[in-house]
Amino acid sequence: MSTRINYPRRAWQAAAAALALAVCGTATAEVELLGVEGAIAANVLAHMDLDDEPCDAPRLRVEQLHGRSPARIRDALQAFGYYEPTIEPALQFADDCWHARFTIGLGEPVRIRTLDISLTGEAEHDAPFTEALAQAGLAVGEPLDHGAYDRLKRRLTDLARQRGYADAQFTANRIDVFPDEHAADIALALDSGPRFAFGRTEIMQDVLTEELISSYFTFEEGQPYDASQLVDVYAALADSGFFRTIDVRPLPPDPATRTIPIGVMLTGAPRLTRSYGIGYSTDTQLRLRYGRTNRRFNEHGHQFGINAQLSPVISEVRANYRLPINSSRSEWLNLDVGLESEDTESAESNIFEIGARRVRDRRSEWTRTQMVALRIEDFEVADQKSRARLFMPGVSWTRIRADNAIRPNTGSRISFEVRGALDAVLSDTTFAQTIAQGKWIWSTSRGQRFIVRGQAGATAEQEFEELPASVRFFAGGDNSVRGYAFEELGPVDAEGKVIGGSSLATGSFEFEQPLRARWSMAFFTDSGNAFERSEMDAKTSVGMGGRWQSPLGPIRIDLALPLEKDHDSWRIHITLGPDL
Repeated sequence: MSTRINYPRRAWQAAAAALALAVCGTATAEVELLGVEGAIAANVLAHMDLDDEPCDAPRLRVEQLHGRSPARIRDALQAFGYYEPTIEPALQFADDCWHARFTIGLGEPVRIRTLDISLTGEAEHDAPFTEALAQAGLAVGEPLDHGAYDRLKRRLTDLARQRGYADAQFTANRIDVFPDEHAADIALALDSGPRFAFGRTEIMQDVLTEELISSYFTFEEGQPYDASQLVDVYAALADSGFFRTIDVRPLPPDPATRTIPIGVMLTGAPRLTRSYGIGYSTDTQLRLRYGRTNRRFNEHGHQFGINAQLSPVISEVRANYRLPINSSRSEWLNLDVGLESEDTESAESNIFEIGARRVRDRRSEWTRTQMVALRIEDFEVADQKSRARLFMPGVSWTRIRADNAIRPNTGSRISFEVRGALDAVLSDTTFAQTIAQGKWIWSTSRGQRFIVRGQAGATAEQEFEELPASVRFFAGGDNSVRGYAFEELGPVDAEGKVIGGSSLATGSFEFEQPLRARWSMAFFTDSGNAFERSEMDAKTSVGMGGRWQSPLGPIRIDLALPLEKDHDSWRIHITLGPDL
């Protein structure tokens, strides 16, 4: 059945109901409300039972529920300060269904005459409490809103629990209503008492060393209690991958010391994990993935993993040994060794690399990675075949913000990397390179999304021809300039073959319009290219695509058209994965 709220009933609504009956052949029961709308109408329906009854409900039951409805409506209206409404009920039965109508006159509302809200104790100067009072939505002269009063009381109670006011209590808590005078007097007073501090932390676990496990706790004994820090600790423990079960909770407060002890109970996750995957994108085509990781190599938090990917474009196998530095959860040393083979439109390369990365999560949300790698690369670009050896130190910074990890409505990803090599230090050439990337997402209240993406890179090199393919810049592909094949764009030699560039600049603007629950349509334009110094020949494309929000992340199918005379055919791009 359906519930309808009319103020009053419009002709198009009646026509829609008739059309639904003609098409579906099934009558629909109606509860029609006249004279109320919005939150008040929604609350009226929430108090009624009649609107749940189907067309074939017994007539006696419908009549009984209809007779009870005026009393339920009065209760619902009192929540918004309307104590003297007029209600005119009507009930009609047809051969195929029934129809109920309630014409409601709200009358004069009860208004707040006096408002006495007070806060005493240490919470009097605690910002979240003062903000809750300022946003209460209660004011002298306004209609009485029981819901706003209840929300304020509940908010103050929650804040007291969350911020460690274990002795908090209401010394006044009442609403006196005088319907004949259309007036209400409100008195609400909270005595918070003192704010308790974090007490001792009792940890029960046999997974990691005490020193390492302690690094996951962002609070210390004696600091003012804040339950949100327990949530942060839980999230950090869950993200670590070390634990199967995690229980972090406050224990009963200790009035003598004015502290709240914390209890933590942890059990270890399985040591070995395996992962298998299959995917597809236009850049890499069909790809197969396999991974095996020992997440608890020892109690010091060491981890060892092997990952492999196989595809016609990029294939690789890598081994990684990861260990915390100084028994810290926010600083890690990664030792890597790997083989990689890449075959694109512009270049072929086979790489052996061994290196180390020091990763540090900073409190400012930025993750800093210091790295050094020895890379030996056999490559072929255009008519050039060569082998290069590079000893490359570097550093990068990355920051990700998102309101949803899979499909953010607002979010950003920004990264900046600097790397280089010296021919005097285990390298065949000298160069310095910077790469900056960014992606930003904004949304409207109606669900439309605007996505802006940009990438820029620059290289200062001794001899460009000595640079292997992996450190040259190319453009084109799913995440670059759509409408062109993966890495097919860049400066060309005398024969017109792409040789890559020492600089890169690409950008993209995309508008996404939701269509249904999991479907949306996108319109976009991409532009940019790899180039030498300031001699940039920007390539531009436009296109449209579809988006489906799968459980594994958005699946994107794009149709892009290059705006160049020598590229006049559409190209399809398919990608799967999170937006950031």
